[in-house]
Amino acid sequence: MLIGKKWRKKMKINTKVRYGFKALAYIAMNTEENKLVRIKEIAESQNISIQYLEQILFKLKNEKIIEGKRGPSGGYRLAMSPKEITLHKVYMILDDEVKVIDCNESDEHRQQCKDSICGSTCIWSKLDYALTKILSDTTLEDFINNVK
Repeated sequence: MLIGKKWRKKMKINTKVRYGFKALAYIAMNTEENKLVRIKEIAESQNISIQYLEQILFKLKNEKIIEGKRGPSGGYRLAMSPKEITLHKVYMILDDEVKVIDCNESDEHRQQCKDSICGSTCIWSKLDYALTKILSDTTLEDFINNVK
């Protein structure tokens, strides 16, 4: 069933973003005053490969979401409060797509959407707007409280 497969593909937030949410939540919940969270601890607790997690944390560190320190007492901590980090900001750092949900129609229709011709009438634009709003309105703190 092609329509179902296309729908699932376009509606799914990618693995890098989902792992980024999980890693940030873990860091937020496990950072102590003078102790940072080690990458190996995050990887094992969240079932993420260290190599993949390194890529995610590198991007988050470059965008000043987290701070990292190398060495025996090294690790990661948030660079700001979980209240200040929106899920949309994390999404924008970790996903190459600008839109959360891209148009699922023909090439011609996708071009019209890019040109903002279909605007509020296109179901994909409406879904993108709604999901972007949810991600923008949801902080890391909200996410943490939801998974507890």
